[in-house]
Amino acid sequence: MTNNTPVPLFNLQKQHESLKEEINKAALEALNSMKWLLGPKTQQFEADFAKALNAEHCITCSSGASAIQIALMAAGIGKGDEVITTPFTFVATTTSITLTGADFVFADIDPLTYNLDPKDIERKITSKTKAIVPVHLYGYPANMPEIMAIAKKHNLKVIEDCAQSHLALCAGKYTGTWGDAGAFSFYPSKNLGACGDAGAVVTNNKEIADACTSIRHSGRSLGKAYEYDREGSTLRMDEIQAAILDVKLKHLAKWTENRTKAADLYRKKLSSVKGITLPPQAPEGWSQSYYVFTIRVKDRDALSAFLKENNIGNAVYYPVPLYKQPCYAHLNCKAQDYPNTEAAAQEVLSIPMFPEITEEQIDIVCNKIKEFYNK
Repeated sequence: MTNNTPVPLFNLQKQHESLKEEINKAALEALNSMKWLLGPKTQQFEADFAKALNAEHCITCSSGASAIQIALMAAGIGKGDEVITTPFTFVATTTSITLTGADFVFADIDPLTYNLDPKDIERKITSKTKAIVPVHLYGYPANMPEIMAIAKKHNLKVIEDCAQSHLALCAGKYTGTWGDAGAFSFYPSKNLGACGDAGAVVTNNKEIADACTSIRHSGRSLGKAYEYDREGSTLRMDEIQAAILDVKLKHLAKWTENRTKAADLYRKKLSSVKGITLPPQAPEGWSQSYYVFTIRVKDRDALSAFLKENNIGNAVYYPVPLYKQPCYAHLNCKAQDYPNTEAAAQEVLSIPMFPEITEEQIDIVCNKIKEFYNK
């Protein structure tokens, strides 16, 4: 392998090839069962994913976005309510809030972890605030002990956006199990990815679990056909995706371990490069899922272009804060109110990270970064 060998940002093909026979068998079983929705494969995956997170309930749904929406609705969030969240995330976080009828309010991020700053959360609370949606960005857990203390103080619901934090630990508990519910995405590129769109809500609250089960299925009364307790929507996950996810779930712990080892190698090989800020190390009792490995540099765009010229995949998550998106222009947010978000959006860069990445590939990436700074 030479320094000119391409290194992708992520590699779904390699993972799929290693499990293709098992995935194909499970998918065909689901297809041929003629039970394509809410059948035994879905029930099995829900039980297995809940067990993996030490959670009481798992309710699958059509996507990570619908998981946030369903969880908020199940927690009683709706029209007239305000939900505090981060502007430094994928737009699905905010659109899912809006779809409940509630309004979102942005708080700034912590400059080291890129997650919601608890101090700014408290500053944004009003009489209309009813919930907080922290995002565990890049797989680094948000400060849930502080966020939960704020929520308890102000009687707020907490729905965790765990789209990037499968099996990440926060003070000894998995992300998604701190708040009233956690919303997970199984988009194909996620740490646990389906072969299409899929998501899930996990919760230890039976009332919320029952409401999620109803909402994803048109609001149907549990155990009754054509009776509806509430308005819901068609937000189910299909049996084929459940079967595929259950195959992959058996490997998630090992994949997470591999990502951590890759992150450790990056830290070792890039620690001496001046001008780079590496992701923070999680404290004792915490761990990261390393959905991506994100460095921070002042000359981000130039480094990104140089890496792409040398066939090294990289991406910016996220270059445009949500308050600057055209769909939210009517909110008239002021960039100066979010200085940490502004700085991060101009400086973060995610470099190749996937469970199968080799040390040789990491060497190529690190050597090119060093070459850029030694020019």
